[in-house]
Amino acid sequence: MEQLKTFFSECKINSILDVGTGSGDFITVLRNVFPKAKITGADPDDDSLQEAQKRFPDCSFLKMNAEHLEFAENSFDLASISMALHHLTDIQKALIEMQRVVKPGGWIIVNELFSNNLNHAQEVHKMYHHFRSSIDRLTGINHNETFEKEQIIRMINDAGISVKLDFENREETNLIASPGELDIRIEKMKQNLEKIKGLPEYEIYKPQIEAFRQRALLFGFQPATRIVVVGRAK
Repeated sequence: MEQLKTFFSECKINSILDVGTGSGDFITVLRNVFPKAKITGADPDDDSLQEAQKRFPDCSFLKMNAEHLEFAENSFDLASISMALHHLTDIQKALIEMQRVVKPGGWIIVNELFSNNLNHAQEVHKMYHHFRSSIDRLTGINHNETFEKEQIIRMINDAGISVKLDFENREETNLIASPGELDIRIEKMKQNLEKIKGLPEYEIYKPQIEAFRQRALLFGFQPATRIVVVGRAK
């Protein structure tokens, strides 16, 4: 992300905490922008952390929730969270925790997909994501639908973070262009649906798979636009 490189060109960032790191996808971006920084990833999922450690053996990874970061105050120059706000049980608490563990005047980066002002192919992605998030919620997993762009900025402001930069990041890629890719997505939806077999919602969500297939064939499947927000902690 060239906007981040330009913005931080004069800043000295030595230590970064990536919250909700998952398998470490955002670490690739962080390394590109901050090549000399020491990066620590935090996530509650063991399997994701193992995958992240394999991908980035020179980074540290720890199991913990975003709402309860087990670090002392003023531990990092920057904290980031990417594609994870909609997975959190308490977004405000997580954002406040991120501020607590960065140094005074430290930086916060939020990268999050949003749900409004999308083209038809991106709406297909939203449909796919919301199907999965609905199934997760029915099985007791916290997984919210995606937020509107303005909601995300408001959440960040409400947490006391001073927004210094925000921009949209769009990928012009059809994720089902290759043969078999759509079938893979359909199969994943079927597997997710089986998790609620026996529940009354099963018959409600079952037709959505075919509806998704038809819309994907018509419009394609493009990642929803993300908003990237850079803020400064109190």
